Parts: sequence; C-alpha cells; structure tokens
Amino acid sequence: MKTYNMEVLKAIDSEQNTYFAFKVQVSSHEMEQIKSCPIRFWDKTHKVWLIPYSKTNWQLLFQKIGKTPYRVVDQVIQLDYFPERFYGKKDASITSAKQKEKGETEGLSSFHQDAILRMKEQLIIRRYQPNTHRTYLSCMAEFLRYYNSISATDLKYEDIKTFMLHKIRVDKISESTQNSLINAIKFYYEHVEGRDKFYLYDLRPRKAKKLPGFLSKEETAKLLKATENIKHRLILQLIYSAGLRLGELIRLKVKDIHIEMGIIEIKCAKGKKDRITKLSKTLIPLLQRYLMEYKPSYYLIEGQTGGKYSARSVQAVLHQAVQKSGVDENTTVHTLRHTFATHLILDGMDIRLVQELLGHNSLKTTEIYTHITDKMEKDVISPLDHLDISE
Repeated sequence: MKTYNMEVLKAIDSEQNTYFAFKVQVSSHEMEQIKSCPIRFWDKTHKVWLIPYSKTNWQLLFQKIGKTPYRVVDQVIQLDYFPERFYGKKDASITSAKQKEKGETEGLSSFHQDAILRMKEQLIIRRYQPNTHRTYLSCMAEFLRYYNSISATDLKYEDIKTFMLHKIRVDKISESTQNSLINAIKFYYEHVEGRDKFYLYDLRPRKAKKLPGFLSKEETAKLLKATENIKHRLILQLIYSAGLRLGELIRLKVKDIHIEMGIIEIKCAKGKKDRITKLSKTLIPLLQRYLMEYKPSYYLIEGQTGGKYSARSVQAVLHQAVQKSGVDENTTVHTLRHTFATHLILDGMDIRLVQELLGHNSLKTTEIYTHITDKMEKDVISPLDHLDISE
C-alpha cells in the first residue's frame, strides 16, 4: 500500500470560513515547504497546517510543493475558534471561541457548569447557529452567576423576574439584551430541564411600533452609483436588488448564482430556511465582469486572502457610499432590504410574493411595508395641492 507524507483535508472555522488542512510528516520536505508559505498557521488540536481556501492560495502552495505526491482525505475538520490573524477582529468584545468558552463557565459553581455544558449539547443537537450558541450560553451563565449557590432546577419564575429587574434597573441593559436573556433562559428550561412551555411574555419589553426606514428611488440610485470599485458596487446592488440580509450576502457561494435562470439560491437563511430570489437583469453585466476580474473560487464575495468576506467590511463599504452620496447617515445594510420591499409594494407587487422574496415566516411581518405605502398615499399631501393655481 502506497504511503504519503502529506494528506489534504478541509477545515471550517466557527464563522464558517473554509481552509485547506495539511497533515504532513514531522521534519519532512513537505513540512518545510508548507512552513515557507506566508499565509499559514498551525492548529495544535488537530495537528494540521491551515491555509485559507482560495484558488490563488492553492496555486501559490503548489508552486512551493511542486510534484510532491499527496492524498486527499474526505474529512471536514470543525474548528471551534475564529483565526483573527487572517480576518482581523470581528468585534472588540470577541477574541476567540476558546476564550469565550472559558468565560461561559468562569466563576460558576460545579453544578452550574454542568448546566451550561448540557445546554451547549442541546444547542448543538438542535443545530443552532454559532452566534446563537455564544449569545445563549453567555446569557444563561450570567443568570446562573446571579444565583450561584442555588441549583438552576430550583429557580422559579419569581427568581427570573428579580434577576431581570436587577439587569434593567442596575445594569441598564438594552431591550435587545433583555430579549436575549429571556430567550436563553426559556431555551434552557424548555430543552434542558424539559419543562412545559415556559411563558415569560410579561418579562419582555413592550414592542415599539416603528416603521422601518427606507430610501426613495432617487436616493437609492445615488447610493448605488457612489462607488467605482466593482466588488463594492456589486455588494450594494446585490443587497438592494435581492433584498438580502447581511449574513445572507456574505454566505452566498458562486454556485448559488444562476445567471441563465435569473435566480439566486439563498441557503440556510434566517430560521434555517432556503429560498429563491430574483437575479436582476440589470445586475448581470456587472456580475459577469466581477467574476472575470476577481475569479472567486468558493464564496461569491471573498476576502483578500480568500474565505468569506467579513460583515464589518460590508458595513464599511456601505458607510463610504453613504458619506459620498449624501443620503441619510443612519442608512444601514438592512435599510437597503427595507428599501427593496418598500419599492416592490409601491410598484404594485402582490404582498404574498414580496413575503416569499424576503423569506418572512408570517405575512404580518411583511404587512408593515403596506403601512408605509398606505401612509405615503393617504396621509401625505403635497403643498402644491393647497394652492389655487388654476386658470
């Protein structure tokens, strides 16, 4: 049986970025070649060298290695951290998954540490997203620290209420943090402790009836024309033309774009649902030019060293376009999604089709856009209508 000094596998980090993973013999020629690559790092846990997945990196690597025989192993290594050296820090409060995991149980009694571990198992079994893992575990750990000498099983509704009042009055938490804490506690008692439906409605903040912000068609055109960079222009036009969420954009793969059919497949969107949305005919020439010039190998929008483009980079692209175009400075990536929906409703599209394009579970969520258009049509009166200019 032929033996190989090098095996090639696939690895995915906690943020779903992809890597080549190389297992090589210690002190071998192959190891020296891998170590001579400027874009690599050593994973101690799995004992592999990792290099961000991209066509460019593959070509660079095999210029170094030459005709060295290797074996491809059909195995995916799941990394439980995010390598900041390639992508930069995701957030000032986030370092690595290992540090996060340590922080989840730090300062907890042994029986509370066990509760956190059991909660983590349920989150994995139910295939919640990594971001949800971090949020729920962090929130639940915070709740348990407040009652560190009492078993989670013995805590009642009144204890949860006391904790929430403390967080609101003393720590001045935001409404979103309040909801996150309640979601985590509810998940724990329903799925870890196995209790019946755990109703905590009266501990949630009252929902503000806010209409989503959106741009006029003129403002949208100014924004989309504000950048000359092909990749940046494609990012903004994709979000607006397809009503994409930020996470949906950066997870798009080259294979999800079907130019001939004029559709975009959106995989594992919010609520882990797939959907299909329209690929704008106007966008296709720009898209084809981008594909020719940038040659993305896996993700449609890739970072400089391959792998998934970061959310913060998308936000930076939009921020620059907002400043240059002079539109409302509070415009966000989600504003473009709201603008997409509002413009479709204004143009007369059936609300149920808009619901499908947006990927909304409930029609009620989509109906908020009809409130915007109704308000524009019924409540707004042009000042010209008050003037008597008839001849």
